[in-house]
Amino acid sequence: MKSPRIKQPGKGIAPFYFEAMPPGRFLITNDWGGWSVLDESDFYAFAAGGLGGDHAKYPELAAGGFFLQPSDFIGCSEKFNKLHASVFAGTTLHIVVLTIRCNQKCVYCHASAKSAGEKRYDMGRETARQTVDFIFSSPGKDLIIEFQGGEPFLNWEVLKFAVKYAKEKAAKLKKSVEFKLVSNLSSMDEEKFRFIFENKIGLAASLDGPAALHDSQRVYASGSSHAQAAKWIKKFNSAGPRYLKIGYVYRLTALATVTRQALRGAKALVDEYLRLGLREIYARPLNPFGFSEANWRRIGYSAPEYLAFYRELLEYLISLDAKGVKIREKTAQNFLAKILEGSDPANMDCRMICGAAVGQMAYNYNGDIYTCDEGRMLSVMGDESFRLGNVADTSYAQALESPVTKTLCVASCLESLPGCSDCAFKPFCGVCPVNSYFYGSLFPQRVNDQRCAINKGVLKIIFEKMSNPGDRAVLTSWLGSNWYRNLFKKR
Repeated sequence: MKSPRIKQPGKGIAPFYFEAMPPGRFLITNDWGGWSVLDESDFYAFAAGGLGGDHAKYPELAAGGFFLQPSDFIGCSEKFNKLHASVFAGTTLHIVVLTIRCNQKCVYCHASAKSAGEKRYDMGRETARQTVDFIFSSPGKDLIIEFQGGEPFLNWEVLKFAVKYAKEKAAKLKKSVEFKLVSNLSSMDEEKFRFIFENKIGLAASLDGPAALHDSQRVYASGSSHAQAAKWIKKFNSAGPRYLKIGYVYRLTALATVTRQALRGAKALVDEYLRLGLREIYARPLNPFGFSEANWRRIGYSAPEYLAFYRELLEYLISLDAKGVKIREKTAQNFLAKILEGSDPANMDCRMICGAAVGQMAYNYNGDIYTCDEGRMLSVMGDESFRLGNVADTSYAQALESPVTKTLCVASCLESLPGCSDCAFKPFCGVCPVNSYFYGSLFPQRVNDQRCAINKGVLKIIFEKMSNPGDRAVLTSWLGSNWYRNLFKKR
């Protein structure tokens, strides 16, 4: 279907964007988050200004701000602000790489990790102290510190120190700090298990699917990486109801990195998550950094191939809900927060101005500061273009005023990017300049950008499902802060 050419919207119509949605429908959106899916005749009538107040779609379109009057300006500007609130919140997410050592060898490793015995790649206690000091020098009142690696548990003593010191710093400065940690769980033990609960550290674990797939992608010299992950995932989930009784809703998110080998296993992936007691999947497409480039021919895929996988995944999750089985997908949940609630989930990858430096910063084991974790990943490949300084000699103000930070803001402002500025998905999407830079230009080039094709494709699938009342009810149920609380109550 060819998209129509609209020379000028009808009178009384607010500026809007549109996208063809086969069969014979059109998605329309606007800058303050309004959206609707119209059939072809209604779309042409709307665009020509001939869709009157007695039309069945009129109340929905009016509520979405498509018939804009001067009295609506303040309300629409407030909606716009809510949709992009994280842009104005400052640097809230701080990714601290405690070590780039790892005890697994992953085929898609994004961090180009070193072997477990190379301790010179650990963050020292003094560097950890300086990193925490730098983080708390930012003006934000609500901070998130996320520990990554490598495998962060391999630098256990410094991890404990950093958490303790950050809590003391937060109390002294009257700020709040939330901790997160990304782990493969193969170094977990009872002491670490208690520490996570005692300090309310949100845990993200890697789980790529059933044992055969997971073990082939995450090679562990000491045995089955899947068996280790499964053991601790079960234990964390079983502890959830006990902690709910004292008011602590524990959340364990599992990340599934999707390779070519996983494309035909969407249902098997979901079934494995359910078997282990998980009720949330975070499906992540490959990015080109680290070792992925060398392995791309073996593990990579095209955007249409990934989108076929994602459609099967989403449809299976929706079908399970009809059977009373509750499990959601995190990528869709992030987009749905914008689409259905008009709120900003603070996802760094989907912002009008990306989160690089102004929303997140990453700190390497040696104290080097980067705009984001993707920028740090490129440094491992020998490119320091996104380095902002070092915690030993750089202030927060200097990092934020860096020409690198300013350039990334310009390169990710969707309003000024060809192909993004007039895209129907612009209110809900975002770009990654570091990803674009890897492919040859800091500014996204759509013909070369697989990330754009995947984001657009996922959003198109979501809007397609939103047009079906039954599917929409399921997707709507994925929102809200009580997802984990309600699940634990049912156990």
